[in-house]
Amino acid sequence: MYIPPDFEVADSAAVVTLIDRFPFGLLVTNEEPYPRLTHLPMIAELRNGKLWVLGHVARANGHAQSIGNQCPATIAFQGAHAYVSASWYEEPYVTVPTWNYTAAQLCGTLQEGDAWDVLMRLTAKFERERADAWDPRRLETDFREKQLRGIVAFELRAERIYAKAKLSQNRSDADRIRVIQQLSESADALDRECAEDMRRSLDR
Repeated sequence: MYIPPDFEVADSAAVVTLIDRFPFGLLVTNEEPYPRLTHLPMIAELRNGKLWVLGHVARANGHAQSIGNQCPATIAFQGAHAYVSASWYEEPYVTVPTWNYTAAQLCGTLQEGDAWDVLMRLTAKFERERADAWDPRRLETDFREKQLRGIVAFELRAERIYAKAKLSQNRSDADRIRVIQQLSESADALDRECAEDMRRSLDR
């Protein structure tokens, strides 16, 4: 990932927060003749200062073999993003429009994980705020085991982390405030989330 110094995110905890907010990522391995990609929900956690990502794929998915072969992989996540019109700047015709966004790419080696453990972790995350939370422990044992045989879980320890928050840090404070105002008034929820990210960045 191309990361100018103004936009670099060096804090692993900030990357975990990004993945927690936007957990639907992209698993990529270098297969032939083209890279293999799978879109899937994942979770991230810090273990002894190292960032790990967990998830699972269908056993019929080609990535199941990649996991079994402990292939190198890149996992990508994208946070809130928004178009930024140059008309919002103090001097709109000495610059051009752009796109603000946050993103992270994690590189490492796939390892097979415990399917039940990973399933429980994923369920705990995505059901945690529901009053009528679905609990996999209530499944009939035979049905549960059949479902578990149909997936392959994985873990990946991030050996390299590339994280970027492009939030107008290279603009004047006045321009940044103008962009925040415009995005905050948008009908698009992602625009408004991007404005919040910009506001936090400006406050720092």
